[in-house]
Amino acid sequence: MRQGAGAPGAAAPTRRRLPLAVKFAVASVGLVTLVLLINGGINVWLNYEEAKRTAVRVQQEKAQAAAERVDLFISDIESQIGWTTRTEWRRVPLEQQRYDFIRLLRQAPAVTDVSYLDPSGKEQLKVSRLEPDQVGSGEDVSAEPRFRDAVAQKVWFGPVYFRRGSEPYMTIAVAHAGRHPGVTTAEVNLKLVWDVITSIRLGQKGYAFVVTSAGRLIAHPDLSLVLRDTDLSRLAQVARALPARAGGPIPASTSEIVTDLDGNAVLSAHATIGRVGWIVFVQSPVSEALAPVYAALSQTLALLALGLLLATVAGTFLSRRMVVPIRRLQEGAERLGSGDLAQRIAIRTGDEIETLADRFNQMAGRIQDSYETLEAKVEERTRDLEDTVQVQTATGEVLGVISRSPHDLRPVLDTITATAARLCEAPDARIHLLSDGTFRLTASTSDASPPVDGPGATAERAARELRIVHEPDPAEPAHDPDGPCDETVRTVVAVPLIREGVAVGVLTLRRATRQPFTRRQIALLTSFSDQAVIAIANTRLFEEVQARTAEAEQSLNDLRLAQDRLVQSEKLASLGQLTAGIAHEIKNPLNFVNNFSTLSADLIDELTEVLAPVPLDDAIREEIDALTGLLKGNLEKVVSHGKRADSIVKNMLLHSREGSGEHRPVDVNALVEESLNLGYHGARADKPGFNVILARALDPSAGQADLYPQEITRVLLNLISNGFYAAAKRQAEEGQGFEPMLTATTRDLGPQVEIRIRDNGTGIPEDVRAKMFNPFFTTKPAGEGTGLGLSLSHDIVVKQHGGMIDVATEPGVFTEFTIVLPRTAASARSGA
Repeated sequence: MRQGAGAPGAAAPTRRRLPLAVKFAVASVGLVTLVLLINGGINVWLNYEEAKRTAVRVQQEKAQAAAERVDLFISDIESQIGWTTRTEWRRVPLEQQRYDFIRLLRQAPAVTDVSYLDPSGKEQLKVSRLEPDQVGSGEDVSAEPRFRDAVAQKVWFGPVYFRRGSEPYMTIAVAHAGRHPGVTTAEVNLKLVWDVITSIRLGQKGYAFVVTSAGRLIAHPDLSLVLRDTDLSRLAQVARALPARAGGPIPASTSEIVTDLDGNAVLSAHATIGRVGWIVFVQSPVSEALAPVYAALSQTLALLALGLLLATVAGTFLSRRMVVPIRRLQEGAERLGSGDLAQRIAIRTGDEIETLADRFNQMAGRIQDSYETLEAKVEERTRDLEDTVQVQTATGEVLGVISRSPHDLRPVLDTITATAARLCEAPDARIHLLSDGTFRLTASTSDASPPVDGPGATAERAARELRIVHEPDPAEPAHDPDGPCDETVRTVVAVPLIREGVAVGVLTLRRATRQPFTRRQIALLTSFSDQAVIAIANTRLFEEVQARTAEAEQSLNDLRLAQDRLVQSEKLASLGQLTAGIAHEIKNPLNFVNNFSTLSADLIDELTEVLAPVPLDDAIREEIDALTGLLKGNLEKVVSHGKRADSIVKNMLLHSREGSGEHRPVDVNALVEESLNLGYHGARADKPGFNVILARALDPSAGQADLYPQEITRVLLNLISNGFYAAAKRQAEEGQGFEPMLTATTRDLGPQVEIRIRDNGTGIPEDVRAKMFNPFFTTKPAGEGTGLGLSLSHDIVVKQHGGMIDVATEPGVFTEFTIVLPRTAASARSGA
């Protein structure tokens, strides 16, 4: 038996406990009280709302009636003014018009002044109760609203104003009928609205008042407030009602409990007079408006007291009826808790307490049975827990291998097969992956000699049908070439590795005994197959990412190279246009210099012949001969430099030309061979002691290309000449032990052909390499280079033939120019 949790001998803490009967009685009374309170509160609230709605409805009706009466007051005045706005009225005599205005003042006591404005807006007649009449004053009011707006709107109601600082007035202007109408204006004393307001009664202390759209008081039972031009816009009910004027939306409830001017709580309602924008308010003291609510509250409190009394009596009676069986139930539960599992509780009350006693009895029986089987269940749960831990550990190991080997599939598959064989107690676990349409063995735990590379009939069926195939106990032993050592398989399970609806492999487990795989083991194999598919997808994705990365890097490099070539081409194109213009401008004066220099040399010879027979002093003749010789020498230098300048101009013109000669199919190897011979013999003619080793590596399949042969020859001669110069310069620096060499290579690139010119000269520094294709840039001494050779070569290869020229160099070791020419570039560009 389990003992109490407290220490032996320790006294249990005691606290006062209320009897169940008391608790039940308190609960019953409290519940009834709560219900009565809620019901009474709801009744009070509903009565309050009903009384409030009734009071609001009455007040709203009073306010609307008052607004209609005030509107009728204004309409009567408008109708009476209409007598003077007929079409023929302005054509009656002036005396008749004045008589009509006097009659209007008699019939409308509220009108104090009436005026007639002709169609041009000038006042022609004015009749007043307070001032002398005016006839033909001619005052121009055409720009004022009482004329302009009255003509546009037919009727215009002006804003309320206070004359002499006391009485409120308003202007009403009515346009006459017909074309080009005049206007009749009337000044209306609004003090008479007081008669309408004072006639409204609401209870004993209720009253009404009227304000303008700006909150200024127009009518009030206390006339002194009106005469003092009182501003009520700060009153809460007025401030909240003002935004609803002028046709604006009226709030859902136009009544509220607020305070009046004296600070008393009142129930207020209002209505709007749309035409003039005035607001009529009706107010009644809250105590008078909500008197029915107080009566309902007293009635509710009396009913609540009666309900509490009845609830107390009923709760006491019911609590006594429930306490006895509950105590018996308590005693039985205590005996059951002390270990007496054979004890049963007998209660016959026919209600939920009897049902509860039966449940206690059933629970005691089940506890008694559970004690007998508890040990076996604990052992079974322990085994299940161990299996679950092993499965989670194995799954963690597989996921760890997948994370550590995202690009290597073999460690993952080996781990899966080994783990599956261990957890499923199968000595033979294999994974076959689909490769070139055939399933090939990729991972295995078999200890036999290397098995035949085939998944077996069961695995092939699982891959074909995309489902798990389990043969737990075939009728006859299946002889499988991929079976264990004894080549006899009695239990097989094959799980397909499915990716995107296609079997990419099969996980197969075999046993030599008749021992079916359990559902838990098959579920575990399904999980392993999913992990194998994830590993396969990760590996393929990794390989694809690597391939895409390599392609992206290559594309980026190609793009950068193309950008560099494009920038260089644009530079050279701009410089070519510039040099063409300069060359054409220089060529004519240069021709004059060359021609006249040659002519002047001939004239000096003629002058010498002419002076030969003339008898001169020997000293003078010697001086003349010296001067003519010096002059002739200067002219020879001028001619020499003029020819060099002419050569530069010709190269500049060649630099700016798009093409030279005609294009035709040319044997590339023959063109390179011819250029080598020309370059070599030209160098030997220039410097008889020059010598260089020429090497050739010409691809026989280089074939023909459609080119401008003269231009490509010029490019090759320029590169060969530069190679000879660099090799000779290195030989001069290093001595006779150095052997200069120049190599020419061709290679077939399919739709393109490649030409390489390589020398073992001084190489090109990096700072020079960046500017070497710029026109007029040269590193040769003055007089030995124009700086146009490489620039011209770039234009011929890139612009004229649509090819590519590039250089690879290492200072002090070598320089190699690479030319790539399209086989059909020249004809394509010519056709374009």
